[in-house]
Order: sequence, then structure tokens, then C-alpha cells
Amino acid sequence: MADDSQPQAQPQAQEQNFYRQYLQSTAPDGSTTIREIVSPNLLSHDDAIEAEKRAGYTFQNFVDPARMSGVHTTAAPPAQAQPQTPLLPSDVVPTSGAVPSSYTAAPAPPPDRFAEWRAGMPDAVTGRQPAAAPGSSPWLNMIPPIMATAGPLALSIAQPEIGIPMWLASGALAAGGGAGGEAIREKLAGEELSPRDIATQGAVSGLTDIGMSQVVQPYVLNPAAKFATSKLGKVLGAADDLGPVLGSEGTTVAPPAASLPPPPLRVTGVHTLDLAANPTTEALNTHIGELAAQATEAERPALAAAWVNSVRQRAANTGNPVTYMRAAYDGLGEQAQTNLFGAGKGAFERMLDTAWSGAPGEARDLIETATGGGGISAGAHYGLRYAGMPTLGVPTLAGIRTAADVTAPFASRAMLVSPSAARFGAGVSRFGGVAGPAVSNLAAQSVAERARQAGLPTF
Repeated sequence: MADDSQPQAQPQAQEQNFYRQYLQSTAPDGSTTIREIVSPNLLSHDDAIEAEKRAGYTFQNFVDPARMSGVHTTAAPPAQAQPQTPLLPSDVVPTSGAVPSSYTAAPAPPPDRFAEWRAGMPDAVTGRQPAAAPGSSPWLNMIPPIMATAGPLALSIAQPEIGIPMWLASGALAAGGGAGGEAIREKLAGEELSPRDIATQGAVSGLTDIGMSQVVQPYVLNPAAKFATSKLGKVLGAADDLGPVLGSEGTTVAPPAASLPPPPLRVTGVHTLDLAANPTTEALNTHIGELAAQATEAERPALAAAWVNSVRQRAANTGNPVTYMRAAYDGLGEQAQTNLFGAGKGAFERMLDTAWSGAPGEARDLIETATGGGGISAGAHYGLRYAGMPTLGVPTLAGIRTAADVTAPFASRAMLVSPSAARFGAGVSRFGGVAGPAVSNLAAQSVAERARQAGLPTF
């Protein structure tokens, strides 16, 4: 059966006509096969069969209604997948004067052995953009992490006696908050509530909190924070440890109660003594040493605060308050220092040793610290970039440490001579001790929540 369409023209100097013919056959199973033959001559049925055998191109269920309206075929079963797609002879455009007697199909691309693997992988790995859930947004996605962080944060502030390990209670609160947050997120996003997703989010939140509190925080973040804050972190922590010793402003200790807030403490077995009325520092140290030897552990912080404030008043009239306070502390003697400050003795000595007094040696150390730390930070930044390596925050960490080391002497001096500065420094230390873990936990919860939504393995 010959094609009625116009013959195709060959783009050569000598035009050549080609004929497209179709052969139809029916297999024993009832399927119909239609073959296409291209030839410069109009072939008979037998010649077309021979030409088709030489060409070797067969197409199942090939029917062109426009050109083969007279051919009636029956529906054939779906064809089996072929290893490669053959090339139609009619798609070949000759580039020379003669038509080739046979046609060779172009090699098919190698099979994609990773197609099934990519189909089963999450969008975050393959790069596909996941379909957005109805009403979802970054703000809604933050609800589960925030609620998973709120419970452990409140627990860390309250520090109640509950009879079970704090890390276990914190993990349980995080799991409940994460599950509740996922339910709220789905409701606000217009999604159907999924018990499976809610339970999974709760488990991920609880395990994330436990992992942060037991592994990441003590072994990764705490050492990094201590390295970064360095001297400044130590003096702020010392101000927090000393508490009312540096933050109180009363100077008089007398029975039956002391005027040193907070709270008023009783000092028994001693006579009334106004420490500020002692004419010399030596007399002050003698009297305070006698009081400290007779006082109880609960009364000694008030005595230490009275001594510190009395020395502050005297040091304010000198040219160098820090140098005066160091000399006054040394004049107490080892035993009186221990009796007066108790467990806070080391913290107070750290404050004295770090405070800026303006001595030539301190100025030299400060310049060396600023120069060395700045050089390390800049060298790490440009050196790693020149080598094509990621900086991983090393220059930033070195810069923060340098800034903390340079700031620490001035912060320590301010807290020694000013009760309000001491209270502020202690508050910063307490806030950092609570806010730092809370922020890192929120970040970890956010990452875990996004990993769960993307289908990545979490725990």
C-alpha cells in the first residue's frame, strides 16, 4: 500500500523521488504490525517484504489516520520496553547523491541506572523543589522548634527538685512541645492533622534536646564559648560568683543585724563596729579579720561586702583605685582572706589580677594581645581564602577572643570600683548562661525540624 503524499525532494543538483510504503501483518496472538519502507522505487508486495527485512525496522501499532485511513487495525497489547529506540528511515536526510541501501540506528544513550534511586530520594538531595503545603510558610515552620525550646528553657531557669534527671525532664518537655507545635502548624497551614507527623516531630524534638544537653553543649559549645570569651567570660563569671560581695553598697556591720542587703544578716558575738570609721587601712584589716574569724559562713559574705565597700570609698580618693585595692587585699593576710571570702577567694583574686591599673607592664600585655590576636584573625581569614579552604568561622572566633581579652581588664576595673557595674556584669553572666544554650537549642531544633520535613534521616 503506497503513500499518497507528495514525493520528497532531495536537496541535490539531481532530484530524486522516494516512496514511503507500509506493510501490515497480523501475528498469531492477534496483534497487528505495520512496517514502513522507504525506497526510491515503487515496490511490489514481495519486493517491499524483502526490502523491509534488509532494513530491519519494525514498529508496533504504527497507524497514521491521515495517510492510512483505509487500514483497519485492532488494539494491540502494550509493547514491551525496548533496549533502544530505532531510527525511522524517513527521518534520514541523504547528504550524498545516492540513497543508502540500509540504515543504521544511532546508538541509544546508556540506561540511567540511578533513575530509580533518585526517584526514591528526598527533594533536599536531588534538588527537586518540594510542593509547598497549603498555607505553609517559614513563620509557621518555626512553631515546632520554638515550642520545643520553651519548655526546657523554663526548666533551666526554675531548676526545680522533681526526682528525675533534669536532662530527661527537659527531653520530655521538648518532645511534648515539638508534637504540639507540629499539630498547631498543620492546623494553621490548612493541612490535615497527621498523627504520624506529629509523633515523629515529638520524637525528633525530644532526641534533639537530649543530644544537645548531653553531647553537643558540654563537649562542643561550652569549650568554644570559653575559648571565645576568654578573660572577659572569666571576670563576668567571677562577678556572678561573688554576688552581693561586689554588688552591695552597705559598709556598717553591727548586732543584732547588718545593714547589708540582700538579705540582712545577723552578726553575733561581736561589738558594734563602723568599718568606715577606722583611720587606716591596717586598722580596717585588723578589725575585719577579727570579725571574720568569729562570724559564721552565712555572715561572711556580708563582712566581705562591708570590707570591699569601705576599701572602695578609700580608693576613690587615690590616684589609682585598683592598685590601692590590691594592696589592701594583700594586707589582710592569707587566713583573713580565706575567712572573709571563703569559696569566692579565687574569684575575687581573679578580678584583682585582671583589672586595669595602667601599669606599664599591663599596657605592654594589652598591646601584645591586641596585635597578636588581630594578626591571627586577619591571617586566618586571608590565608584560608588564598588556599581555597573554608574558613569555618576561625577568623571570627579569633577576633571575638581578641576583643574579649582586650575588654576584660576595663570591665574588671569597673566592677571592682562600682557596685552597679558589678551587678550588671553578674547579670550578663547569668543571662549568657541561660540564653546561650537556649539559642543553640533553638537552632538545633530548627535544623532537625527542617530535616524531618525534607525526609532526611534525623536520628
